[in-house]
Amino acid sequence: MNFQPLLIPMRARILWLSKKAQTATEFAVLGTLIIVIFAFLINYSEKINRQQSYIQQTFRAALKEARAANNSASYTKVVFRRMPNVSNPMELGQLQSFSNSANVLWADGKSRNDDGTPKDGVSKYQLNETTALDIPKLETEPAEGTTETNYNTFTNTVDSTTTFTKNETPAGGIITTKILDATDTLQANVMINGTTYSFTHYLGEEGKYYPDDQARLQRSRSMQ
Repeated sequence: MNFQPLLIPMRARILWLSKKAQTATEFAVLGTLIIVIFAFLINYSEKINRQQSYIQQTFRAALKEARAANNSASYTKVVFRRMPNVSNPMELGQLQSFSNSANVLWADGKSRNDDGTPKDGVSKYQLNETTALDIPKLETEPAEGTTETNYNTFTNTVDSTTTFTKNETPAGGIITTKILDATDTLQANVMINGTTYSFTHYLGEEGKYYPDDQARLQRSRSMQ
């Protein structure tokens, strides 16, 4: 018996199924790559937007201080932020730091000390969402050829717990809820002009750090 006529359609079907499987695999790989690229672009653009925002905030703060003092103003702003976690929204995002400084002179030249010498400008330092500190001027300038070194330390302590809760509905359906309960405490020691300043800040709304202990960061999602 000649089986050749039967083998040809079978081979054609095998080839068709093979091409279909290959196409599905290619779409799966391509879809994964597209998701990864979009996640990278979202995180990168978010970081750039925040950086530009803090640059403008620092400049405006320095301008405000200079205008109020009718003199020069130096303003330094350091901010820590938790970035959005695109790949896993139920986990804490990456920690990013932003640091900017601005120097502005806004004066009419008439503001002077009692002895006729020009008044000193103001210097401010702000860490996260707290009130800016007044930084006193050094009594003596560093010797020529020497460089003053400031040592800053920042430590984060994270406590994160993920809980799954299973609920059965009267109709027989099952709803599983995933809950994230997390805290993040930032301990900072900043040395400026030979003086060390200590800060304790806590993660709060919008991924920002505040000087007062905010409520724990909580997120929940239903998984059916």
